[in-house]
Amino acid sequence: MSTTVFVYTMNRVGAVGAWSRYVFPYAVDAFAQLGDDIYIRSGDDVLVVDENAVTDYAGDPREQVFTGLIQWPWLDFGAPGVTKQLVGFDIVGTGATNIQIGYDQSAKGTFTEPFLVPADTVPGMMIPLPVMAPSMSVRLTYTGGYKWQFNALNVTVSDMRLGA
Repeated sequence: MSTTVFVYTMNRVGAVGAWSRYVFPYAVDAFAQLGDDIYIRSGDDVLVVDENAVTDYAGDPREQVFTGLIQWPWLDFGAPGVTKQLVGFDIVGTGATNIQIGYDQSAKGTFTEPFLVPADTVPGMMIPLPVMAPSMSVRLTYTGGYKWQFNALNVTVSDMRLGA
């Protein structure tokens, strides 16, 4: 049994926040906060969220690694319905990731094959990835069992309209 939790994070007062979705591989009965720690109750277990953990139930026979998945919804990158070309991208963070680009919004599972990219490409050149579509979705998958952090993704897109 698993539990899906949606969290709204506000980083600055008065600024727009962002939604995150977390899928726990166990039933979550309750959350509690004490000081800076968040506790999760699952049946008879009480777990504490540790930002350095790379597994659930660390040190327990039920220990389980988890992957990190970041996905943006379908982005128009300009005028809706107009074909654009993704020229390439830069990524900033720690820990290598697999990237995929969704290119058919009517078939939400249609993505490029995943390929491994370095954690930080900004010191070098942009990674070329030519994909043409009216809207695109970016998916990053971080391997389970390793600490990672995502900071930024910069995409370079070219509008394919005549005269654009």
